[in-house]
Amino acid sequence: MNTLVKIVDNFFICFVLVFVALVQIYDSQFDRLTPWKGGGFGMFSTNKTSNITAIGYTKDGDSVLIKVEGSKYDIPIPRNFLNQTKQFPDKNRLNKLATLIVNSYLKPSSLTLPQHLDEKSTNYIKNNKKFYSKIYTPKYYQGLKNANLEGAINIEKVKVMLYETDFYEQGVKVQKHYIGKEESVKF
Repeated sequence: MNTLVKIVDNFFICFVLVFVALVQIYDSQFDRLTPWKGGGFGMFSTNKTSNITAIGYTKDGDSVLIKVEGSKYDIPIPRNFLNQTKQFPDKNRLNKLATLIVNSYLKPSSLTLPQHLDEKSTNYIKNNKKFYSKIYTPKYYQGLKNANLEGAINIEKVKVMLYETDFYEQGVKVQKHYIGKEESVKF
């Protein structure tokens, strides 16, 4: 008994550190924990990111690109909620995000595209200039009059999609993996 207490006393911290490391390695490989959030275990081993894309549909049937960002103030998507949705996505969170977007006004702004796009993406954007000319951000307004002053629009339906992006060294290759989607209709 005395020997067991001595072993536990001498190696307890080691057991705890090994256990925490194994849990974090497992979560970063098979769950949504990124190596950047692991307290040092696995840090710098990958640069996976989660991206949320949203497409809104107006009454007329036009589709609009929606900028999904979180804020504490005038944007109806809380920053903490958006981070949780990216890191630990599930059907309920994606549905809540879609509902927050579809029930808000969308403020238009010019869309600035990255300069170094691949040829396939560049051609696709050129063929869909109207869709890629503006991006809409969900925003709170104190009334319809204020929303109209900034040219904000309403949408009838939204589709929210979550992707995970991996970056590889070979030829600066980027690969996206589809994770999930959710749709919401204005009620």
